[in-house]
Amino acid sequence: MQWTIQLKDKQIAVMSEKLNSHLVLFSSVEKEVAAVKQVLGDVHCLVGEKENVVADLKDKVQRISVLEKDFVENLNFLESKISAYQLELRSRARIIYELKNRLQDEKLNSSFQPHLEELNKTLLVKDYAIDRLTSENQAMRLELHNMEIALQKFQDLFSSIGHEGMNSFSAISENQDVQDVNNEQHERVPGTQCGLANEHTLVTAVVKEATTQNVDHQLETDPGSMQVQSPVHFKSGAMPSPELVAANTEKADSLLEPNVDIGMGSLSPARPTDCLNMDLDTESQS
Repeated sequence: MQWTIQLKDKQIAVMSEKLNSHLVLFSSVEKEVAAVKQVLGDVHCLVGEKENVVADLKDKVQRISVLEKDFVENLNFLESKISAYQLELRSRARIIYELKNRLQDEKLNSSFQPHLEELNKTLLVKDYAIDRLTSENQAMRLELHNMEIALQKFQDLFSSIGHEGMNSFSAISENQDVQDVNNEQHERVPGTQCGLANEHTLVTAVVKEATTQNVDHQLETDPGSMQVQSPVHFKSGAMPSPELVAANTEKADSLLEPNVDIGMGSLSPARPTDCLNMDLDTESQS
């Protein structure tokens, strides 16, 4: 009985020790649980803070996305604006270039305008002078043609007159040469000339008068000599010599040659040009 009681005491002591150990273990576990709870609280606090940070970051990301959209829109708007400004600058540069060219042209026109006006006036004067001279040249050529016809008639008449008529005509032509020399000396002085038509009329009248006198004299002396002697004269060489005909032709040409020297629109003083100069002055003033 005692042994069983001791045995039970021993078992009770062992059980008490185990209980003490378990109590100590439980206390330590409680301490650890408290520590873990504290750690979990700290972790919950940290998680809450991190969640707050994540929420802030999400807000910031959303704001950034919105700002990015606005930035892209603003960037596109600015690019379109820059392209429009570039086009406008190009158009303005082109307009400026055209205006510079116009300004240079206007400067050139304004600088050369008086010269152009003077040139136009001189051209008008030259054109008028050329027209006047061409008309005078045509008149001179017509008169020369008439003189050639008259000279041909004189040659035919001289060939029919004969040797005696040629002798009298040679004397008259010598007198006419002297008169032509005197007329040329007078013509060299400005303002003392007569018209070429008057000279031609005077020479023609003198020659016709001399020829008429010679023909009348020959008819009075021998009425049939005009028909008989002319073949003899043609055979015997009584025909007017070529030198005499050429001299008479040169004299007629010298009377018909216009003493006009055209140089840069100016007229020589060898011919009276008072009327022409008055017309040119009126045109240049107009």
